[in-house]
Amino acid sequence: MKSCSFGIPDDNFIRGNIPMTKEEVRAISISKLRLNKEDRVVDVGAGTGAISIEIAAFIPKGKVYSVEKNTEGTDLINKNKKNFNISNIEVIEGLAPEILKSIGSIDKVFIGGSSGKMDEIIMWAKKNLTDKGRIVINAITLENVYKAITYLKKNTFKNIDVVHVNISKGKNIGDLTMMIGQNPIYVISASKE
Repeated sequence: MKSCSFGIPDDNFIRGNIPMTKEEVRAISISKLRLNKEDRVVDVGAGTGAISIEIAAFIPKGKVYSVEKNTEGTDLINKNKKNFNISNIEVIEGLAPEILKSIGSIDKVFIGGSSGKMDEIIMWAKKNLTDKGRIVINAITLENVYKAITYLKKNTFKNIDVVHVNISKGKNIGDLTMMIGQNPIYVISASKE
C-alpha cells in the first residue's frame, strides 16, 4: 500500500494502456475545484483513477464517483484504490452522462474525457451541481477548449477561467539535465453561480 498525500508521484500509480493525468497537471486541476472535506465529486473519464485518488484522499468525509467507460480503466481504478487504501471512491463503468443519472446532487465535477459528449455532460453538471458547485475540464485540443467554453457559457456558468499549462521535466543525460516537454494542456474551470 502506497502513502497518499497531495501531489502523488506518477510512478506510485498502477498504470496500463489508459492515459493518466500527470502529477503537475493534477495539482493545478484539483486546486481549481476548490474542494471541501465533505464534497461529493464526479470524475468523468477517470482513466487510471489518478485524479479520483488524489481528490478522495483530500476529502475523507466526502465521496468520489469515478466514471470510466473502459473495463481496463475501471480495473486500474480499483487496483489503485486498493494500492492507496482509499475507500471513498465508487467506480462506475459506463458512458457519461447516461450512467450519471442515479448520482443526484453533486458539489464538484471534473471532466478528463468526454467521448464526444461534452455538451451533454456539462448540461448534466448544470442540472445536478449544488448552487456553489464548480466544474473543471482538462482539454488537449483547441477544438475541445472552444467547445468547453461555448457549452459553459450556453449553460450560464460563471467565472470561466482558462489556464494553458506547459510542463517540462528534467531528465539526466550523463552529468547534465535536459528538459523534456510534456503535452500542453488546458485547464478550464467555472462556477455554477
